[in-house]
Formats: sequence, structure tokens, C-alpha cells
Amino acid sequence: MKKITNNKDTIMWLEIEKLRVEREKARLFLDKSFILYFAFLIVGIIGFVYDYIGSSLLNVFVIVGLLVLIIGTLPYLLFVIKEEKKINESLSNLKRRR
Repeated sequence: MKKITNNKDTIMWLEIEKLRVEREKARLFLDKSFILYFAFLIVGIIGFVYDYIGSSLLNVFVIVGLLVLIIGTLPYLLFVIKEEKKINESLSNLKRRR
């Protein structure tokens, strides 16, 4: 069995760190979309309860909030799928080397 050289070890570590940074960026985007979603819901519900907005505008707030949530979830999902493929590819390469 071959040992991983120091250079290959460093490259692998840097790739893992790069994936962590990308995952963190996608997670921040997801967190911000959750905050914006709940902001739309809270503003819509409070406005509707105190008769500042009508039911049609409340529906618009809810729909826009859902769209924001969907758009915010997509980058995270795409990144997780990409990361899973990369990990599976690396595992299959390591298994072939044995």
C-alpha cells in the first residue's frame, strides 16, 4: 500500500477546507433566506391582524416569502449534491488504488 506523500496530503487538506468554505457560504445564504422568509410572514400577519393590509396583499407576502425560501435553498442543495459526488469520486479512487 502506498503512503500519501506530504504534498498530496496538503492538497487533500486544502480541498477539504475549500469545500468547507463553500458550504459555509451556501449555509449563510440559506440562513438569510430563512430570516427574510420569516420577516415576510411576520410583516404580513401583523399587517393583516391590524388591518394595515388586505388578504390579497397577505397572499402576496406569503407567496414571495415562499419564493425567497425556495431560491435560498437551491444553492445549498446544489452544493451538497456536488460535494457528495466529489466525496464518492474520491472514495472510489482510493478503493481502486488498494
